[in-house]
Amino acid sequence: MVHVRRHGLGDPKAVFDELRPYRERLIMLMGQCRPFQADFLMLHAAQKALDACAHYFTGDPYFYGLAPEQSKRGEAPR
Repeated sequence: MVHVRRHGLGDPKAVFDELRPYRERLIMLMGQCRPFQADFLMLHAAQKALDACAHYFTGDPYFYGLAPEQSKRGEAPR
């Protein structure tokens, strides 16, 4: 596997970990909006953009959340 270096972020996991409160605040604000209206969708877009950035820089698609059960590799089924 090729290791990709991202210049400018020495420890991307630490950087995106510091952004967790921002992401949580976006989700809290979404809860104050009517679902699927423009305000909700704009906040949702910002949250998804942060998730995509975290995935890009850390290489972990589930950096901010739990991986779906079927994607957990190497674990024995329960």
